[in-house]
Amino acid sequence: MADYPYISVQINFYPLYTEKVGEKVKEVIKIIDKTGLETETNPLSTIVYGRSNEIFEMLGEITDKMTEENVQFSMNCSISNSCGCEI
Repeated sequence: MADYPYISVQINFYPLYTEKVGEKVKEVIKIIDKTGLETETNPLSTIVYGRSNEIFEMLGEITDKMTEENVQFSMNCSISNSCGCEI
């Protein structure tokens, strides 16, 4: 098994063309929470800490789930391998 680097990602998720913004954001937070990765959530974003493969898998799952539900969205992600990334 590869030793993937430990990283952090700050996620800003914006559902578009819907009045159910809060509902869709809560769905995304549930996807993040079920990963079991360390998180920090605030009113504007969520920061997730973990191995890069787990982070990218989670981002793919968010994308797939929202696409499956026909949700158009913008998701801004800032990734760092030096910002709070200590095991």
